Order: sequence, then structure tokens, then C-alpha cells
Amino acid sequence: MRQIFKFGLVLLVAAFAGCSAPSYVSEHPVDAHVPPLPQGVYTVKTVDVPPVATKEVEPDYPPELGAILTGRALVVFTVRANGKVADATVVQADDVLYGVAAVHALSKWKFNPALLKGVPVDCRMTLPFVFDSPYGYGSIEVGSEQPAPPGPDNSSRKTSIEPH
Repeated sequence: MRQIFKFGLVLLVAAFAGCSAPSYVSEHPVDAHVPPLPQGVYTVKTVDVPPVATKEVEPDYPPELGAILTGRALVVFTVRANGKVADATVVQADDVLYGVAAVHALSKWKFNPALLKGVPVDCRMTLPFVFDSPYGYGSIEVGSEQPAPPGPDNSSRKTSIEPH
């Protein structure tokens, strides 16, 4: 009888343990394959002059992930000969929402195109995005409708272009 009581007590404690824990945001990572290089698109290593960003737009931090302190997304994309971004694809991200925010911001970027023998060409690039939560740890709950804190915009500030 005593063993049954102990077992029941353990089950009861285990059942209530989940109820008293704070709610956490769980991440939904992305780990995808890099799409094959389309015909007529060059890599950064094969052009004479790589693309240079002339307009950068920082991504907004996904408010749904406010309880998570930092996150990353890696996006592969093509800089067209006209300087516009095309075919942006998330290949890695700590959460799918970081990837969505990165692609959305990247779609607004402009570039001086890559040059091959003095002629503008399409060029594949990879760009990492690093996100820092503007909300601080645990200050916003998932699904709450709290406005963003006043001050600078809620965007990441650690974006850099890396040739890959």
C-alpha cells in the first residue's frame, strides 16, 4: 500500500509540475538545403567585382519570439544584374519567424550588381542575420498585444554580408 501511495504521489507531482512552470516560447528551427545554382548565375568567387549593398533594410524582430534573447537566420539569394534581390531562400534559422523577417527585409535591399569583364551579371550571395530581442528576457508573453517599447526601431543591428 505504501508503494502505491508513493507512486501516486510521484504521478501527482509530475502532473502538476507542468502546470506551474512559466510559459516559454519554443523555437521552430529551419535547416534546408542550399538550392542549386541556376544557369547564368555566378558565385561571388567567380565574378571580378562582387555586388555591393547600396540600400540595407534591417529586419524587424518577430514579436512572437520576444521571450527569446537572440536568434539567427542565414539567407541565400541572387543579386540580379539590375541590382535587385531575387530568389531569397532561408537555409538556416533558429526559428522560421527569423527567416521570414530576414527575407522580408532583404527583399527591400538594393545593390550595385556584380561585374564580370565589366558587364553586370546575376550573382548568388549568402547573408547572415543576427537578431537581438528588443523586449528583454521574459517581458512579453506569446499572444499578448503589448506595443513595442519606445525608442529606436525594433530591428537587428548585426547584419553583414559574407561571400559564400
